[in-house]
Amino acid sequence: PGLFVIGNGDVLTHFEVERRFSEGVEAIMTGRGALIRPWLFHEVATGKALVLSAADRVMHYRRLVVLMKEHFGEDAMGRRKAFYFLPWHFGFLHRYRLLPHEVYGSAAQPMITTRMDTFDTLVGETLEDLPLLERLLRCESESAHMEIAGALWDSSSDSDAMMALERLAVTQLMDWEQEVRLKGQAEPGRGG
Repeated sequence: PGLFVIGNGDVLTHFEVERRFSEGVEAIMTGRGALIRPWLFHEVATGKALVLSAADRVMHYRRLVVLMKEHFGEDAMGRRKAFYFLPWHFGFLHRYRLLPHEVYGSAAQPMITTRMDTFDTLVGETLEDLPLLERLLRCESESAHMEIAGALWDSSSDSDAMMALERLAVTQLMDWEQEVRLKGQAEPGRGG
């Protein structure tokens, strides 16, 4: 029997998985990549990236909340248990970017180790052009993650969740973005 080589993580895109297989690995493990892009397995199976809007991602995130409510319960104790995990997930989910193959396919380092700002100039984004909901979902603030989790938990439908998150974006996003900028000034190498 030969040596069975498993690629150990640092994959965030289907083309990184394909590259690993072309380099001779037999299987690939992923952790953080699947937390940032829970649909990564679908992308690998189809060989193409899903292009998900902020609204599409809200539906996925709300599905996670529904599953947590089924598992932990919808009462105060269930919420408390779920909130050990749910806001933490946004520490990963906020890092989602489209990452098109034609722009990032030849990147020398794994995409998961690449620091991304709120907007991606390589795909033509500017902060001013990003919809507020998209900016909210990309916000690094742990306070924002807690509020996003709460809005999703309290929403009874995808449309309720969208309205609640859009309200958060209008009323609190600027403060959270300022919090991240100030934190970035305190921590060299960290941005908004």
